[in-house]
Amino acid sequence: MSDEIVYRHTIEGLFRSIGRRLTPDLRNKLRDAGLDLDVPIPRNTPRTVFAEVLRITAQHLHPDAEVSEGYRQLGIGIIQGVEQTMLGKALVSMWPIFGPERVVVRIRESFATVNNYQKTELETQGPAHHVIRVSECNGNPGYLQGIIEAGLTKAGARNLRVEPFDFDGHACSYRVRWEP
Repeated sequence: MSDEIVYRHTIEGLFRSIGRRLTPDLRNKLRDAGLDLDVPIPRNTPRTVFAEVLRITAQHLHPDAEVSEGYRQLGIGIIQGVEQTMLGKALVSMWPIFGPERVVVRIRESFATVNNYQKTELETQGPAHHVIRVSECNGNPGYLQGIIEAGLTKAGARNLRVEPFDFDGHACSYRVRWEP
């Protein structure tokens, strides 16, 4: 498969997490960008459309925030949205049992389920100290930063720090540390 695509459940999860904040104005902006939420979401959405949808949504929902913070808030919202589903609620309720070390190891597998193009590497540098490298951040490292933060917080990480670095417009690395 040569086309870079985002799977339907990723789009559904994003907009489930937004809920009532999905205004008619935001719907129109998304339609103009290539995502019509008034019809069934297609099985696959091109990566470029998804990146633009993230940008528009972050800007619309967090107009007064710094750009990266708007993306980060979207990422945090995704985890909150996952908890609104029956399966997601069951999954997230297990994270504290697994603990942050096991959850961080599973991030690579989790990120692989949202699209067909993103590659993720995990480098463990010690207990509660990891570097996560992601090949595509869809325009801003803040989105994945928020997902990582929210997921590890739910898993019980204390004094968590997720710091993006080496963002080149696509790929980004994250230093992830918490109190062991």
